[in-house]
Amino acid sequence: MPQRSMNRPATLPSRALALLLGLLVTLGGCVTYASDAAIDVAVTGPSASPAATPAAAPTAALVSAPSPHPTAAPTATTVPTTAATPEPSAAPTRTPTPSASPTPAPTPRLHPRPHKGPFSMDLYRRNAMVSQLENYWCLPAAMQTMMNIIDGGTPDRSYATQKRLYGLARRLSTDKLDGKGGEPIGWARGLTQLGYGRYVVSVHRTRGEAIRTAAKALRMTGRPVGIIAWRGAHSWVMSGFRSTADPALTDRFQVTSVAIEDVWYPRISSIWGRSTLPDTWIPVDRLGQDYLPYRRPGVRYPGLDGRYLLVLPVGTATRSR
Repeated sequence: MPQRSMNRPATLPSRALALLLGLLVTLGGCVTYASDAAIDVAVTGPSASPAATPAAAPTAALVSAPSPHPTAAPTATTVPTTAATPEPSAAPTRTPTPSASPTPAPTPRLHPRPHKGPFSMDLYRRNAMVSQLENYWCLPAAMQTMMNIIDGGTPDRSYATQKRLYGLARRLSTDKLDGKGGEPIGWARGLTQLGYGRYVVSVHRTRGEAIRTAAKALRMTGRPVGIIAWRGAHSWVMSGFRSTADPALTDRFQVTSVAIEDVWYPRISSIWGRSTLPDTWIPVDRLGQDYLPYRRPGVRYPGLDGRYLLVLPVGTATRSR
C-alpha cells in the first residue's frame, strides 16, 4: 500500500503530460498542414512594401490570384477544356470536359517570315508587363499584359483597367468559383469578348506537349499564350520561344526556352522563390520548378487535375491593332 501511494502521484502526472504532449503534437501537425495547403506565404520584394503577410487559406480555385501572394491567397479558378471555348457570356457555365487541343490557324502574314533552321521570336514590347496591383489579381494582370503586347503603342498600366478585367474574368468564370480570384476560362473568355482574338483553355498530359502547343499557337497567331503556373495558383504570360525549327514549316521541332512575364514580379515567394524580370528567357528544362500539374486544394476538377493548362490563342485577331 505505501508503495502504491508513492507511485500513484508519479504515474498520473506522467499520463496527463503524455496526453497533453500528444494533443499539442497533433494540433501542430494540423497547423503545419493547413499552412502548406494555404498555397504560400510571400515576402515582398524590392519595389513592394517590406512587410510580409501570410497568405489566406486557399479556396477552391484554378487560376486566380497567385497563391503565393503575401495577403489573400488565390481562389477558385476553373478551366475549360482543350476544346474550343463557347461564345463568352456573362452567365457562368458548368466545367466542360477536356478534349483535343484546337489547331491554331495561321495569320495572313507571319512575322517573322518562315525560314529553315533554328527559330526564335518574341512578341514582348517595352513596359508591356503590368505587375498585379492586388495580391489576388494575377489573372487580370496577365490579361492586361497580353492586351498591351497585342495592342502595341503606349501600354495601359492603370489600376482601373486591371480592376475592370478582374470583374470581367469573374463574371465569365464558372459556378465553381468561390472566394477571390478568377478562373482560366474567365481569362480566355474575357480576352475573346474584348476583341483580342479567340482564346480557349487547353489541357495537356505532359509539360512538353503543352509547351510545344503553346509555341505553335504563338507562332501561327502572333498572340501571346497564358500559362497556368504554381499548380493552378498563378498566371504567367508566354511572349516568345526558341526552337530547333520553325513551327510554321514543320511539327518536328523542340522548344528550348520560352520568354515569360511573371506578373508577381518584383515580389518574392517563400515557396516559389524570387519572381523573374519581365521578358525573362527560361530554359524548358527549368520550367518544372513552376509549371506543374494542376491541382487545387479543396476542389476536384475531373479532366483538369494532374494536367498542364494553357490559355491558348486560336485563329487570328478579330480587330486590327
